[in-house]
Amino acid sequence: MTGMKVLLVELNEITWNLIDPMIDRGELPTFAWLKRAGTSAAPVSVDLPPQLDPWITWTTLYTGRPQAHHNVYFLEQPPETIRAKRLWELCHEQGLRVGVYGSLCSWPPQQVNGFYIPDTFASDTSTYPDSLRPIQELNLTYTRSIRLPSDRDGAWFKARLGVALVSLGLSARTASRIAIQLARERWQPTSRWRRVGLQPQVNFDFFRRLYRKYQPEFASFHSNHVAHYMHTYWRAMQPEVFPNAINPEEVRHYGGTIAHGYHTADELLRRMLTLLDDQTVLVIASSMGQKPYQSELRNGKPICQVRSLDRLVEILGVKGRVRTLATMSDQFNLYPDTVATRDAVFHRLQAAYVDHLDRPMFTVETLENSLTVNLRHHDETSEDSRCYFPPSERGEAFRYGDLVYNTGQVKSGCHDPTGMMLLYGPGIAPGERIPKCNNLDIAPTILTLLGLQVPAEMKGRVLHEALLSTDKQQDDFQLAQQTAG
Repeated sequence: MTGMKVLLVELNEITWNLIDPMIDRGELPTFAWLKRAGTSAAPVSVDLPPQLDPWITWTTLYTGRPQAHHNVYFLEQPPETIRAKRLWELCHEQGLRVGVYGSLCSWPPQQVNGFYIPDTFASDTSTYPDSLRPIQELNLTYTRSIRLPSDRDGAWFKARLGVALVSLGLSARTASRIAIQLARERWQPTSRWRRVGLQPQVNFDFFRRLYRKYQPEFASFHSNHVAHYMHTYWRAMQPEVFPNAINPEEVRHYGGTIAHGYHTADELLRRMLTLLDDQTVLVIASSMGQKPYQSELRNGKPICQVRSLDRLVEILGVKGRVRTLATMSDQFNLYPDTVATRDAVFHRLQAAYVDHLDRPMFTVETLENSLTVNLRHHDETSEDSRCYFPPSERGEAFRYGDLVYNTGQVKSGCHDPTGMMLLYGPGIAPGERIPKCNNLDIAPTILTLLGLQVPAEMKGRVLHEALLSTDKQQDDFQLAQQTAG
């Protein structure tokens, strides 16, 4: 098989454990059809705890190489520390047209023959071409406002951005959905969670315009919305699997949230199918899955965040010498100006504790001259707990509630090594199930579909089980298209 185009849809952390029961109930018609018309698999991540994180597992998928080779350890680590080429870089080097839309650890944008919009954890709003910057302004402002309210989210910002987004492809249908959601929130404040489900719909509008304009031979599209719902609302969906009683109001308001996320993903895939032609293979994947959060915390982990990273940098005594980046609610990155500053910050954060020395406040990891920091949770901590940052000449302590904000949400879904994969299009075997594969196998399979040579350093295998013989390719694909019609 040579010369196909590939559209890779990245649905972060979705799992067959939830998809299959919903298919059986008739809730996911597009997933069900793709499973019949294409090949399915459940790739297992070769990255295991404590390295079972999406920025690691996705990079393994993109590169076909394990973490020890690609060197990704935390979200938005300096790009020069990534030591293996991703799919889009390999395609660009071979002269293919490329479209990147939100793939993880893809900042900064690269000058490809096509378009390039980095992930929503990017350090800034830069894109390629630069005319697409309003899309990233939207994503970074409103994705991050879930954690840290934007200081630019005023009426003028909304108006200017809205005009730019309409010119970039925002449809009247999607705009009306946004208006309906905002109206719904006025009389039903608990429905705010639905905003996250609008993100893939909004971004597909832009992606569709770009895809049709540039006609990339390899394109990627990433959505994190289902993963967000599973992390936050699993106990509302399945209270019976958690040992402590769950508030019935939580179940009533949020019990259908995860199902809504999968329904939205199903609609997204239906719309993706409209972009395909008889030379394009659709690859849908997650680099790992999720499952209920089972730990000593029993009903999940409270989600907290540092109120002000600028204030924390001040306390650490390195104001003006450290750049900060909020990534996830309980995680942030620090980029010191020198190795000496990095070492000083590392030691102070490692020494920080809440109330007692045996309750560390942070977990800190370093990579070259950068740090990633996670808040630690302790059941005994209250808003009036005292935070200490030794060594401190004044022995100063800070009220926990003044430094850290409890979002009121609980992490009740956690990472699981088993992900999902679907392949559909010309040359793909219909109704096939691959019994065993891992996330190293996806990159060599995609390169083979594209007609490119698989680099010797890739550690996975080509999933030949999914590929039809040349004689059967076109007939089977046309039959599948007729069935869809």
